[in-house]
Amino acid sequence: MKTKTPKTRKHITHLVDRGFAIHQQLLLLNEEFKKIKDSLKEEADAHPNEHLPLLEKDSEGKQWIILGDGCECRIVFPDAKIKSDLDPCTSDFLTIRSLAGDRLKTLFRKVTVYRPMDRKTFRGQVNNLLKPKDAAQLLDLCSSPTEAKAVWKARPVKKEGRK
Repeated sequence: MKTKTPKTRKHITHLVDRGFAIHQQLLLLNEEFKKIKDSLKEEADAHPNEHLPLLEKDSEGKQWIILGDGCECRIVFPDAKIKSDLDPCTSDFLTIRSLAGDRLKTLFRKVTVYRPMDRKTFRGQVNNLLKPKDAAQLLDLCSSPTEAKAVWKARPVKKEGRK
């Protein structure tokens, strides 16, 4: 059986030292990256008229797209998440029942708690079936807040002289 040579030991020590140095750099870079994302989110908040609908079919919300040199950043504002369960013993549920009116059984199904009939189409159904003020209030009661996120994506480099 071969024993570890000093060269192998030195190589392992180098990997440990380099790994630690990278770890420390990542901590600093992640903090800087967080500040950049927070600044871009604040800027996106200041430009709501420039927000565009999300293109993904399963996503609801808006996005703000900023182009860079060879990249883009999308600040994504997902719509509030529809709650999967509503407790009929809470005071909010009494308001939900009142707002939904005779559409309650169309919008929700009764299990042990009330759940939206179809979470993917719930927001659209509420907006189509109820008065705007009631729909907004019902959606607020049936949703959980979400937070904006930054999504980075590389873009192909355009060659000069071509469109």
